[in-house]
Amino acid sequence: FRISTQFPVGQSIETTNGMVRDIENYVMQQSEVINYLSRVGRPSGNNGFVTVQIVDKNLRSDDIWAVTDRVRSYLRKKYPDAIIQVNATQNSMPGVSGGTGTGGMGGGGAPLQIEISGPSLDRVVAASYKIQDVLEKLGHVKDIRSSYTEGAPEYAVTVDREKLRFYNVTTENVNGAFSNSISGIKAGYFTNDPNNDMQDTQIYVRYKGADAFKMSDITSLPITTKNNSTINLGTVADIDYGTSPVMLRRVDKRESINISANFSNDSLQNLLKTIDTNLKQEKLGDGVTYRFIGQADNMTSTFVEMGQAIALSLVLVYILLAVLYESLSTPIIRMFSLPFGLIGSFLFLALTGNTINLYSLLGLLVMDGLVAKNGTLLLDYALTLISRGETPEVAIVESAKVRLRPIFMTSITMITGMLPTALALTPGSETRVSMAWVVIGGLLTSTFFTLIAIPLIFLWFTHLHFWARVKRKLGFKEEAAES
Repeated sequence: FRISTQFPVGQSIETTNGMVRDIENYVMQQSEVINYLSRVGRPSGNNGFVTVQIVDKNLRSDDIWAVTDRVRSYLRKKYPDAIIQVNATQNSMPGVSGGTGTGGMGGGGAPLQIEISGPSLDRVVAASYKIQDVLEKLGHVKDIRSSYTEGAPEYAVTVDREKLRFYNVTTENVNGAFSNSISGIKAGYFTNDPNNDMQDTQIYVRYKGADAFKMSDITSLPITTKNNSTINLGTVADIDYGTSPVMLRRVDKRESINISANFSNDSLQNLLKTIDTNLKQEKLGDGVTYRFIGQADNMTSTFVEMGQAIALSLVLVYILLAVLYESLSTPIIRMFSLPFGLIGSFLFLALTGNTINLYSLLGLLVMDGLVAKNGTLLLDYALTLISRGETPEVAIVESAKVRLRPIFMTSITMITGMLPTALALTPGSETRVSMAWVVIGGLLTSTFFTLIAIPLIFLWFTHLHFWARVKRKLGFKEEAAES
């Protein structure tokens, strides 16, 4: 999992580094942790990230969600002024691809993401606060984070062009004196630094106490002119104290802010509907719009594409069976196996608390192919017996008796093969259990209903064909009598 921290704006990178080291020490005290990798200072000095690797599921008592909840609760109590996000990374869930992030602010793995856009930054910021309030009131939404950060304090230097020409000073001289005194000048390397794990450390030379310079200190900074004389920075420039945005984000030429969050005890689709309903009651401002991105976009496109794939598979299966049986009605009988399988699939999803997602849709696609074999085994032998002179009633009953054992054996084999995935016995399989339960539920109900409903449907179609042939014969006799 990954810990993303955002401390108050203006905090030095040294202070942030010390807090991240405290987080590292806490992380390593957890029995599930193998190792970690930390990073400080990107995109600003008050940001820190810690990526943690834990042992496999069979070697720990708590699942990944319990571990992240424990870490999140501790860090929020320890750093109440910081914004903390603890996400189960995609690396811990094989086969799951990540979504878009929050513009470099460390929310790349958050499943819930809302993009707000508007004509001006002030309106978008006000709308973002309203949306965050709505999310907090929901209760089960956590790790709420915004890509917008209150302006960072800064000193702005505005040069006087007339004074620059009078004192024979360039803007480059002013910039060099200002930035070098604060940030320092690179002077070399300290090799094999014992305080840096024997790594090389860059050496910068700057004024003592530059981190805490006041405005009077900055105005007194010396500048060397082209005449080799020295003047103060305040002689040729005005120093103003103010704030500036940490990051500006635009989408489609509009000011934009990204809100990311995690959630629990709900499906993404239900949560999006709830949020959308609540936001429609809020006045976000003129010209301000919002949309769900990240996994919400992926979910919509996935549902559409999987629906098309399932529909195409049904059409292709029907065409293939129509060619094999040389009949347009017989494949329709076999197609009734799918709705019988859907009964068990949705029932098992509800009983196990799983949702309709990418894996459950893949399970439907697999289940359609698996349950087809029950109807195919039954109908194929029944048609063979009819070709030998048996009546449809006798043929379908005999077919059910003969094919009962292979139908049960194949279904039990497939169900047994899906049980390890359904029970989440392997690392990362928690995300794939819905696929297994869809297949297991579909096979159970389809196997049961195939032996009851498919024979009845078969006889119904057979009687329709019989009366159609009778009517055609009667029509031919009437035409012959009239002639």
